[in-house]
Amino acid sequence: MRQINVSNRTEARPSWAAPIASFVVWGAATASVVAWGLAFWPHDGQPLAPSVVMEQVAPLGAHPADLGRVLGAGHSVGADPVAPSLLSRLALLGIAKRGADMAALIAVDGQAAKPFAKGAEVLPGLVLQSVSLQQANLGASPSGPVQLRLDMPKRAEPARAVVQ
Repeated sequence: MRQINVSNRTEARPSWAAPIASFVVWGAATASVVAWGLAFWPHDGQPLAPSVVMEQVAPLGAHPADLGRVLGAGHSVGADPVAPSLLSRLALLGIAKRGADMAALIAVDGQAAKPFAKGAEVLPGLVLQSVSLQQANLGASPSGPVQLRLDMPKRAEPARAVVQ
């Protein structure tokens, strides 16, 4: 004789609530540990790279010099080839060194910095003459007199508190 067991048990469905809750809790705990670790990581309070100030440019039709060019006005050359505003157009942001060769990372008119090797033309009529670890010299020709000297930006000293 054959015996059959019949039970009233229904099939249990898998519940995803516990694994999802566990994942969320462990993710929050990991994020908290990382945040606190970065907060106490030693640093000098300075950004890793200097920021570049981007200037807003007026639309093409709004600039009076554009209208002058359309009507045929030419450039007037004064006695001093380096205008005082030229220094505000250029910024030395870094120095790149590969072996004995050095290049200056110069931002022109607020654009992203580009590397310029010795003898390269930075602006029309302005050539990079020499590069050192702290400055770059520019002039009309590679062997001519220095007309413009760009210095590396100085980093501010971190604030120091005195505990009494």
